[in-house]
Amino acid sequence: MGRNASEHLDIAGYLENWSVSIRLDKKEAATNIYEDLKKHTDEYDTDSLIRYFLSESRYHAMHNNLLESKRSLAKAKQYEEHFTELNKYHYYFAEGITYYYEKQHQDALRCLEQAEKYLVHLSEKAEIGEFHLIKAMVYYFLDITTLSAVHAERAVDAFKSIKAMNFLLARTELVQGMNYMDLLNYEMSEEYLHRALATCKKIENKSLQASTNLNLGLLYVKRELPGTAIRYLEAALEGKQERIELKILYLLADSYWKTNQSSKAMEVYTEGFQKSIDRDDITKKWEFAMLHKKYEDQNNFESVWQEGIEYFRRINDVYNVRLFSRELAEYYTVTKDYELATKYYLLALI
Repeated sequence: MGRNASEHLDIAGYLENWSVSIRLDKKEAATNIYEDLKKHTDEYDTDSLIRYFLSESRYHAMHNNLLESKRSLAKAKQYEEHFTELNKYHYYFAEGITYYYEKQHQDALRCLEQAEKYLVHLSEKAEIGEFHLIKAMVYYFLDITTLSAVHAERAVDAFKSIKAMNFLLARTELVQGMNYMDLLNYEMSEEYLHRALATCKKIENKSLQASTNLNLGLLYVKRELPGTAIRYLEAALEGKQERIELKILYLLADSYWKTNQSSKAMEVYTEGFQKSIDRDDITKKWEFAMLHKKYEDQNNFESVWQEGIEYFRRINDVYNVRLFSRELAEYYTVTKDYELATKYYLLALI
């Protein structure tokens, strides 16, 4: 290609910096490097092209442009006969991440298991840690919590000695806190979530900090400490992260009602219910409606909760079927309607 050795090293350096920026979710830095790199793709040798297309796939996935992410993988695969063992790892890992963003978690796991065959060829702790973090997240969303916890612990071990990887460390601590919450080990959950919050503050990542505050709020709701939950949920709301806003508003309204702050609860409920309508989020609209009936319109409580649970069954939302059925069953037990109590206890076990 007529490029000298120093230019080869420059391209290699650019590709490495790009990979690190993507790994750390530094969108602006990654975009700047991408703009430089894509001007010269016709000058790259085969190895550089493969690395470029594999990183490009992850770059597009980071920006949630999943169609382009797949196109980049297809371009890389055109050179499959030249793949090194390391290329094979990065191909399957990038493919797994694309499926993860698509919420196709079973497909993501399949790809990660393929990538794991080549994990031995990785030498950097940061890359090894990232693999275990992503696998932990996939297992978490597949409700395979114990395996998620195993991989999260491996990721923590990899990241904790690398200051530059604090972003990934915070993500891992957050996932581990969520794992322990699901395992009902609230003390360990609290420990990991507070560690995640401390790490978030070091790197000043508002999005991750908001997610961590949300999960701390959720933890204290589960521990029946709504007053403590409010502090973290209000902090999460201040983070102004639209993707988790409705969940925050729901938990905050519930916590205000539990602490007899009805006017604040109605204000937050109204905001959340309206936003769920504006965003056409039918699941959240039902959740807010059911919450309101529980506290403010108890004459319609039973009918709306029954309708809501039927909706969750139709869309196969197992989590909400279990959650709301359990509470409705407890209500019918108290009111001595044992036939309906049995029905909803059974639904809570699906």
